[in-house]
Amino acid sequence: MTAWRCLVLSAAGASEWRTLEAPSREAAVTRLMADGFTPLDLHSGSRSLSEILQQPVTVSRGLPVTEQALILRQLATLVRSGVPIDRSLDLLREQNPRAVSRRMLAAALVRVRGGGSLAVAFEETRAFPTYVSGVLRAAERSGRLGDALTSLAERLELAATTRRQLVTALSYPAAVLVATIAALTLVLTMVVPQFEPLFEGQEARLPFLTQMVLIMSHIVQDHAWAALLAMSALIGAVVLIRRSGMAGHWIAPVRRFIPLLSLRDQYLSAQFAGVLGTLILNGLTVVDALPLVRGTLASGRWQNFLLAAEREIRAGHRLSAALARGGLLPSTVVRLIEVGEQGGKVGETATQAGNIMAEAVRARIDRMVALANPVTIILLGGLVGMLVAGVMLGIFAMGDFAE
Repeated sequence: MTAWRCLVLSAAGASEWRTLEAPSREAAVTRLMADGFTPLDLHSGSRSLSEILQQPVTVSRGLPVTEQALILRQLATLVRSGVPIDRSLDLLREQNPRAVSRRMLAAALVRVRGGGSLAVAFEETRAFPTYVSGVLRAAERSGRLGDALTSLAERLELAATTRRQLVTALSYPAAVLVATIAALTLVLTMVVPQFEPLFEGQEARLPFLTQMVLIMSHIVQDHAWAALLAMSALIGAVVLIRRSGMAGHWIAPVRRFIPLLSLRDQYLSAQFAGVLGTLILNGLTVVDALPLVRGTLASGRWQNFLLAAEREIRAGHRLSAALARGGLLPSTVVRLIEVGEQGGKVGETATQAGNIMAEAVRARIDRMVALANPVTIILLGGLVGMLVAGVMLGIFAMGDFAE
């Protein structure tokens, strides 16, 4: 499967760039024409400089996951009630209080009334994950649009719940971290300088902790911008190394021992299994579903893993065998998918695996929060206490010097 970048002409006469995956140039052209577009230019591989300059600069029009789930849930209810798609979109547009959602629904309504399908309309808005359009495209062919919308809404609601729990879990440690930095800055810039004249001329004889506090105070007061630039450069270097892929080889042997990285892999496992199950249950084949799942995972490491699995499946290997070779998926997920292959229920077992992994992620987040809260409080108290102790030890030492 090759990724194609296409300059197309829409039915309204507007030109735009689109991306899609197809095994050949001819297949890409056929799919674009079936969706109502006229291909003007197709490219694959790395983008040239001239092509980059031709790309439009756009602002992301994505919706929050909770809003995506709500729109799909409401649309499923209307469709199941027999309301036509265009009328359903119009009703949702009129009732939605969010301006960005109204604009998205209005754009989708224009595309549907122009003869396009709901899948194509949602794909053009770029407001939903890529797999949503894939599921809707299959559902429209099978006539199970209401069931597909309900299934997608449930999947997005589960993702929103997990994200909300993660954000809630991290908010308290983040607040404590900010409070720690503020307290340290206050002590080093306002408290320590008040006592510094007492230590003048005796710096070499002061306790080591007092000397370290004075040095830290000087750095914060005199070289704050340099320290911030150094930290920014360090963070930038880490990001570049991570994006280059070099860090993956270094971290891979110990990745499972790093709590946040192993938690992220566990979350991606749940996302992979859940989305795969949703796609298969709504009529897509494994070969068609894997590229859509790959597009939902924001990890180059996982995308490469799934791309290798796609190649093995196209070569005739079973899904469970291809997934087991990568070593990324937990054995629980692989075994459930293997059981599903034997019973012809891959969609059901993949969905079950996704739910099991999502529950494991939530339980692990709860444990991490229970541990992180007291640790952050102890850290805050320890750092501030260390600074105060450094100042007090210096004062006591000055009394000894006077004797």
